[in-house]
Formats: sequence, structure tokens, C-alpha cells
Amino acid sequence: MLDFLVSSSESELLSDLLWSLGVVAVEEREATGDFITLRTSLGDDHSLTRERVLAEFPHVIVSTALVERSVADTWRAHAVPTWVNEDVVLCPAWVQAPRAEHIIRIEPADTFGLGNHTTTVLALRLGLQHCAPHTRVFDFGCGSGVLAIAATKILQCESYVFDIAHNAQEVVRINDDLNGVRTTWRSDVSELNAGLVFANILAPVLIAESETIKGSIFSSGLIVLSGMREEQVESVLLSYKDCEEIAREISDGWAAVILRKL
Repeated sequence: MLDFLVSSSESELLSDLLWSLGVVAVEEREATGDFITLRTSLGDDHSLTRERVLAEFPHVIVSTALVERSVADTWRAHAVPTWVNEDVVLCPAWVQAPRAEHIIRIEPADTFGLGNHTTTVLALRLGLQHCAPHTRVFDFGCGSGVLAIAATKILQCESYVFDIAHNAQEVVRINDDLNGVRTTWRSDVSELNAGLVFANILAPVLIAESETIKGSIFSSGLIVLSGMREEQVESVLLSYKDCEEIAREISDGWAAVILRKL
């Protein structure tokens, strides 16, 4: 578990950042003065999360909290299904699923989201609206594999996944099995030639990895960008000038766009 001591004025922004990194819960705890402590579980490897948080919030104080596993997992009792649209629901693996045409079961493990964050919902909604069945799909920064697994199960896509997190491959395999699909781990995207790439990651990473993202698809292929605050979209799109915007979804201050590579 990590504790982040942050000013009250920045607590909501930091909480949004943590959710976008794929945490499964954020607990707000009292602190002295005009500060708040945000506590979250991120598995055993905290180094990447520390770096990303401190890059955007250099004044935040980060510390490790030792919490018993039984306490850390209490969030699971409050997990609920998340509807993407009227036909698709993302459901925690241990929760009874509602009636739906398409049910995607997700076990997030320690460091990955359930798919319930707005950025994931927006990305999947755009992908399902514009992706043709049987398309080759690449989920760059896949986390627990929600986006690729949904595309595979619903549209019978041939899906590839990659994430820098050390145990992502194992977690994706668990979720493949839960949903009766098989995605393929792929760290080299130079000859992937996908028809659609999902990139649900932070805005600075969308910019820094723009050439990799664009290079993973063929000409006229589709790019779904998510993980951006609404005010960050235009700055991100500067790195995608060789693409045209097809559609945009906005909710709760978050935005996702789908582009076509020219």
C-alpha cells in the first residue's frame, strides 16, 4: 500500500491520476492542516507509480503503508458491475453478473483496474462503435486486459497486448481464461500491422509513445486514445497530426478520441 500526502486543493486531481494508473481503490484519510492522505494498493512494485505521481505532483509526500492483506482487500466487498453500453457490462470476477448480452469478467489482482474507471469505459465504447469484427487489435498498456479481451469476446478480434507492469502478462492470462478467449503478449510492435490500437494511458505517455502507437497499425488503421483529462486533448493531438479525428467521448472531465491514421 502507498500513502500520498497531498494538499486538499490537489487531492481530487491526484485521485484521478491514481485511478487512471489502474488502482482498484483509493481511500481518503484525514491529515494535519490543509492536507489529505490518499491510500491505495498497487501491488509489490511501486517504483513506476511513484515516478509518475511525483512527475506531475512534485510536492506530494509518498510513503509505504503496511496493511494486512485482509484489510487491503476490503474494497472487493463493494465492487459492482460497470455498464459500457446497454449490451456490455464489465463485472468483477467474484460478483454476480446482471443480465446482459455481453459480460466481461475481470480479476484485477493487486495493481490493475476493474475497467470501472471512466477512461476505460470511454475507450471501450469508442472501440466497439468503430471496430469491425475480426480486426487485429493491439492493447498498448493493457493492464488487466479489459479492452483486448472485450474486443476478442464481442467482435472475435485477433488481439495482442502489452504492458510494462511486471505481472501484467500473468493477470491477462487469468482474465483470458475467465472469458474463454486467448490474447497474445507482444512487446515488439514493429511489424504488428494492427487495424486498431487501444492506448488508455496518461496524457504524457500518449505523447511520448505516439510514434510507437502509430507504428503498430497499418495506414488507415484506427487509434483509440484515452486516459486524458478534457483539457489535455488538444496538446496530445499535436503528436497525432498525421491522423484525423473520427469521434470523441467526454465524461466526468475525462476524454477519449478515436483517430484514423492517414
